[in-house]
Amino acid sequence: MNYFNLITLRKAMKPLQVFVVAMAMFMAGSVQAGGGADMHTLESLVETIKEQQRQLEALQKQVEHLKEVATAADSHAKHAVAEASKKHGVVVYGSLRPSLTYSDFDTDTTYDVTDFLSRVGIKGHVDISEGLTAIYQGEWDVDIEANGDFGDARQAYVGLRTGLGQIAIGKQWDPHFNIVAEVTDIFNHRSSPFGYDEISPFRTNQLVTYMAHMGGLSLQAGARFDGTPDNSAGGAEDGSSEPDDMDAGSVGIGYSMGPLYAGVSYLEEHGAEDFERSFTGLGASMNVSENLYLAVTYQDIEVDHNPVDNMDYDQSSIDLAAAMGLGGGYKLKASYFDRDGDDQMLLNDNGDPYPRRSFDGYNLTLENQLNKNLRVHLEWLQRDIEHGEEEDHISVGFRYDFEAEL
Repeated sequence: MNYFNLITLRKAMKPLQVFVVAMAMFMAGSVQAGGGADMHTLESLVETIKEQQRQLEALQKQVEHLKEVATAADSHAKHAVAEASKKHGVVVYGSLRPSLTYSDFDTDTTYDVTDFLSRVGIKGHVDISEGLTAIYQGEWDVDIEANGDFGDARQAYVGLRTGLGQIAIGKQWDPHFNIVAEVTDIFNHRSSPFGYDEISPFRTNQLVTYMAHMGGLSLQAGARFDGTPDNSAGGAEDGSSEPDDMDAGSVGIGYSMGPLYAGVSYLEEHGAEDFERSFTGLGASMNVSENLYLAVTYQDIEVDHNPVDNMDYDQSSIDLAAAMGLGGGYKLKASYFDRDGDDQMLLNDNGDPYPRRSFDGYNLTLENQLNKNLRVHLEWLQRDIEHGEEEDHISVGFRYDFEAEL
């Protein structure tokens, strides 16, 4: 019996009670009018009325019981849905970031609609057993400046999370970036952080990662495996550089204590012809107050056996970043960055050698967070390239973030 029928039955009971009482009064009046009616008939009528009353009371109790059962069933269903959501959390999300950019390259100027790394993705988890959870994530570019097409995968991995940490396989954020560079990646421009961006990793494919968090301590490590050029799995062959060996490996430790964070990471890459490159990175940040944030990323980069000239190079990068809340949803951000390429020789598409660029520069950004989803920004980026041109870029654009749990 559904809840609607219970309500209808309950409403019908009151008229029935009135009808029984009215009949009793009518019959009693008839007995009095008869003047010599049999008392036995009157007593029988009274017993009948009492029996009807008992049946009505029993029916009312049954209705109340069924109502309690229906309420309990509804509560159980809501609880079951909540538990299922905890065990199978699926989230669809995205961030659309179009901008209008003016660029001045000394000898040329342009206006262009640009895209500051728009993306859409899906992520989630499934509880396998107590203390064991499967996780997954897929994320793809939305290239607004190129017809709005879906671009390359930004992330695509599956992993397991336990009480001892998390392991994942696929394309994902590099542990080196997480430990030392995420603190200065606060700007809208796709080159942020600007000194780190030149040759350092962001998201890495063919990566196996491990991470564990213990209080304020974070341990992260990763290894990139590329396989053989003619691997039997039928994978891409153009990215293999060292058969049967890892292309890169990194390990880093970060520690948070209140408003302070500090991290150190070491990354080593291997390439063809005995080429090796190592990154020793430091990152730190501080929430000085509710409205002031400061951060720094520094890297010392060693290049051994450069394929072009078999030379060694000593390079570096530094990013300084600050953000200040102005109230009313406004925020002012600033950065200074420097990248020293040590004139490392590279080859262009024609096979001609040229030096890796060195530069320094600034970024100044004004943002207004209109609501939790939409941000508007005005950004100026200046980059002075050694032995090259000075670049100025002015961008105004939007950032719309969305997220929905299924």
